[in-house]
Amino acid sequence: MQSRLFIPLAISLALACPSLSNAQTNVQLEALKRLKNLDLEANPSLKNAVLNILKDSKGKPAFVEIIRDFKLKGHEVDLIRFSQANPKDSTGVEAMRLALTEPGLKLVTAAINSTDTKAALNTTQALANAQLQKGEPILLNVVKDGKKPLALRTTALNGLAKSKTGAESLIKAARAGQLDSDLNFIAGNALRSVRWKEINKAATKLFPEIRGLDQALPPLAKLVTMKGDVANGEKIFFRPQSTCATCHQVNGRGIDFGPKLSGIGTKLGKEALYLSILEPSAGISFGYEAWLIKLKNGTEALGVITSKTNDEVMLQVPGGISTTYKSTDILSSTQLPTSIMPAGLQATMTPQELVDMITYLYSLKQAKP
Repeated sequence: MQSRLFIPLAISLALACPSLSNAQTNVQLEALKRLKNLDLEANPSLKNAVLNILKDSKGKPAFVEIIRDFKLKGHEVDLIRFSQANPKDSTGVEAMRLALTEPGLKLVTAAINSTDTKAALNTTQALANAQLQKGEPILLNVVKDGKKPLALRTTALNGLAKSKTGAESLIKAARAGQLDSDLNFIAGNALRSVRWKEINKAATKLFPEIRGLDQALPPLAKLVTMKGDVANGEKIFFRPQSTCATCHQVNGRGIDFGPKLSGIGTKLGKEALYLSILEPSAGISFGYEAWLIKLKNGTEALGVITSKTNDEVMLQVPGGISTTYKSTDILSSTQLPTSIMPAGLQATMTPQELVDMITYLYSLKQAKP
């Protein structure tokens, strides 16, 4: 009886003004919350009021809440857009869950396969965070597609590893040889850490632990908690066998080839710093993509393109040496999906030395003048 008496008031609040302040909008939403269990089809006036508020709330958390509370259908496109804009936010993840209807699954797949790399990554992130079984086949297809960017496949893989069915599908794919080798560290780190013993055991066999100098490295989750020595880490970074300074500069020291690291501690957390060494291809900096240039004389050159015109291409190779090639001499140029930074640098260090070096890099918060 009380809800019936409240309906006219809610409708009048909903239709009160075409342009409302935030405070008035909040009053509308509060009114609607009291009516969320009512059948809109049996109350046409209320349905119109709800749809009016929904229209005004597009792009806001209230949009998702109204669709959820009133079980509205047919809004998959806008829900996916909201989740793309907020892939790590709880409301954005809720939007993705609501969007996973039969037509919504097709739209999500299309978004992930689009040429818009940011939208594809954010859609994958939201889908991974949604942790719904109906979305797992889409994530698995991403993981198995070696042509997709490593960042996209990594996001999908980590999402699958959060559920038992998802983790099982990754183990099955690995046994079938359907995972590219550049995912080995990421898959091993994710699956060896799950709480399901049978999956943990299978992952240990499929993805052996990465080793440091004569020792197996602890899991990433433990590495980030270990204490390191900044001063010793600096020595490790600049010693010849580590090869770090042959491509990177810190405050003018080292060779200017890869990204400068003087303020890297403000850009990356410890986990990301570890990944940059253990799996360099997981996060290639813009402008430092590896290119393979094949010349008509049969020779090849691998490096980073620093400048390009219609007539010539300048390629810089590890060590900082630049060479200019005439366009007429080039047979083909191909951007490689892997980083030019070599994998396996941790094999030149003990686990503690690796921790010390990461501690040093993380301490680099500001470039020195």
